[in-house]
Amino acid sequence: MKVDKSVINQILDLLDYQGTDIHLLGGYSNNVYEISSEVPIVVKIFSKEFNTEEEILSEIEWTQFLKENGIKVTIPITNRGSYINNLTDNLFFVAYEKVKGTHIDINGEDWNEKLFKQWGKGMGTMHSLSKIYKSKYKRPEWNEHKIYQMNMNSFDCKIKEKWEQCLEDIKSMSNSKELYGIIHGDLNHHNFLCDEGEITYIDFGDSEFNWFAYDIAIAIYHASQTIKDRAQRDQFASIFFNSFIEGYSMGNSVNGILKHVDFFINFRHLYSFVYHNQFLQKEQLNRQQLMYLEEMERTIINQKTYLGISLV
Repeated sequence: MKVDKSVINQILDLLDYQGTDIHLLGGYSNNVYEISSEVPIVVKIFSKEFNTEEEILSEIEWTQFLKENGIKVTIPITNRGSYINNLTDNLFFVAYEKVKGTHIDINGEDWNEKLFKQWGKGMGTMHSLSKIYKSKYKRPEWNEHKIYQMNMNSFDCKIKEKWEQCLEDIKSMSNSKELYGIIHGDLNHHNFLCDEGEITYIDFGDSEFNWFAYDIAIAIYHASQTIKDRAQRDQFASIFFNSFIEGYSMGNSVNGILKHVDFFINFRHLYSFVYHNQFLQKEQLNRQQLMYLEEMERTIINQKTYLGISLV
């Protein structure tokens, strides 16, 4: 997302931070900024082309419920009585006080089984809470995402065939409340912050109704991606899985859930490839990023599974 300087100045004016430094933090669409102040403010800019105000309000309502029930999450601040701050006919933003903590260093001593267990417990508790959640604004169902409405004809025929088979398999799964509810949708190690042994979960923009097993698989898949050698990755995935599920089961029952985890790990690998190809602007990618996508395609076509082992 390209944001004009005039829009940035408008954000500062609306929040009464005129003349204050504001800089880009990132985000998938380069839409997240930080305002430097005594209490730093994080601003997420949204385009109505991709996000409605009601979608954002449903995300806020869900995170407020999680916070009320003991989960450490980021909650936005109101400005003039509203969470939604309109900028133009097409753009609006939401502001948050920056949370204390740092992203986990995957090469540091805190990247360990204790963390994996704590991470799993947080996810399990969220899934358990989704079973009793009643809301004004509904989170989307998994198959409402635009990726499932797109034409797959531009992909390799083997990719297309695997994609279509996966969707058939998913549609045949039971969506009982013990297996299916609101998931985070992207709870990888980039989407929580650590501070003195406490985890704060962030970025619930992908939260949706989906299978709990998929949320677990997402965490396993992205954690395993930190290991390049496949044999070592398999060994790590097994250690991670055991610790993560030990924690998860403290927050939610695993009955009926785990049998789908291996399937969803493979699906996440396929989904990530399809997503990046569909929504990234390839002309803006560097050579390394393009090579990464090419390698993903090769593994999907030539390997039956992402991991060389079954976890369940």
